[in-house]
Amino acid sequence: MISLEESFPKKGENYLLGQDVIWSQFNEVNFYVEDLDQENFYLQVLKKLFPTIKISRIFPLGGKDNVITEAKKSLRSKKKIFLLELDFDEILNKKETIKNLFYLKKYSIENYLLENEAIYELIREENPKIKTAEIKTKFSVSDFGSECYNLFNLLSCHFLLINKYELGLNYLKIEPQRDCDYSTSNCCIKSSILNPYFTLVKNELLNKKPKLKYSTQINKHKKYFNTAAKCLVNTPGKYLINLLKTKLKKLFNFCQTSIETFVYRLTKNCNFKDLEYLKVDVLNYIR
Repeated sequence: MISLEESFPKKGENYLLGQDVIWSQFNEVNFYVEDLDQENFYLQVLKKLFPTIKISRIFPLGGKDNVITEAKKSLRSKKKIFLLELDFDEILNKKETIKNLFYLKKYSIENYLLENEAIYELIREENPKIKTAEIKTKFSVSDFGSECYNLFNLLSCHFLLINKYELGLNYLKIEPQRDCDYSTSNCCIKSSILNPYFTLVKNELLNKKPKLKYSTQINKHKKYFNTAAKCLVNTPGKYLINLLKTKLKKLFNFCQTSIETFVYRLTKNCNFKDLEYLKVDVLNYIR
């Protein structure tokens, strides 16, 4: 016999838009998010942010447009909270103003996982005998941020152009172990990987927006990625976390594991102090 949940089509639009009818009885507040495969991730985060609110299930709606549409339909309910990742929406002035809709202040939820103590605890889980002093000697989020800047500042700028001018290109897939050059202290993505991609973006910009000069657009938008701090906010979080996983494996001999498992374990260690603003805003709304 299949369960009630299994009887619904997992990815169908009817299931996504109707799932809360069945499951909201187990929540004091319903939280709606974009990504289809992030329920367990968000459930961990929101339970930590709202320990006094009963949350048994998160409702993914399959995209930003769906979240915005449903938020507009649900303004009369204080039990429904809609969450959106920031992406480049603030930079591009695309943010919606809806009372029950709350944006993250970083590109994605993964960007909030870069907590020193959470990462240190993950390292101790892999090697319980390691000394904290040794961990701090080898790794800090500050140094990691500088590495992310070296790797991603120009690449993320190209992602912004793709988004702003609707170039229709996929973001470049990076495998740090394969595609990054660690031969110097200032690691970087190999030019053999980056340059063809940059040329692709340049040509597509010329094709779609012939009046815009590629070099001018790059220089104009670099300001959003010109420090390590800005890079950690505006770079897609999946790139940062994938690099972090590779970095820790390299430094501390981490066992091979999937990125999903890595993220889930790291999430359990985080306290998410940087999301305190979200907690305050949501509580003020539902009261």
